[in-house]
Amino acid sequence: MKSEKEIVLAYMEAHNAHDVEGVLEVLSPNIRFGMTGLWVRDGLDEIRALEEWDVVMNSHLTFTEFKVRNQRLECKGVETNDWYKMVGIEQVHFEPIKFEFEGGKIRHIRAQLAPKSEMTVDRAVNDVVRWALDVYPDEITHLVPRSVFRYGQEQAQRWKKLLAEWQKAK
Repeated sequence: MKSEKEIVLAYMEAHNAHDVEGVLEVLSPNIRFGMTGLWVRDGLDEIRALEEWDVVMNSHLTFTEFKVRNQRLECKGVETNDWYKMVGIEQVHFEPIKFEFEGGKIRHIRAQLAPKSEMTVDRAVNDVVRWALDVYPDEITHLVPRSVFRYGQEQAQRWKKLLAEWQKAK
């Protein structure tokens, strides 16, 4: 059986290879993924939508500083993706990311943006959303209904178009 670190590294490798099925293989059917203070996604279907978004957005994760305790793994993380780049963010940092396991698979992921990254992302989201509410209100309402990002391949493609328009308007 793989160690907790090996399972997390398999998740990272599949994610970075844009292998949605490979990511889902290392996750428990009861997976719960939460971004502290932002959202929670439950089950493989909701995680598939996140991964499909990440494929279109060319997401790349790097995990470092692993600590394993009582079938839990904690690490730091860095993510780059096209959404961030299009709004002028080189990378975001997560401190910490916590993984819990069940039956040799990831059962729970809790990630928290590092404070500086959280402020930078919040500022970028607010700038884009304010602009879009004036110029493309129906589109931004579709992409962020009730202030919650919708994820999936279609939404990522729509975001790329919207952000290209935002960049032209700046």
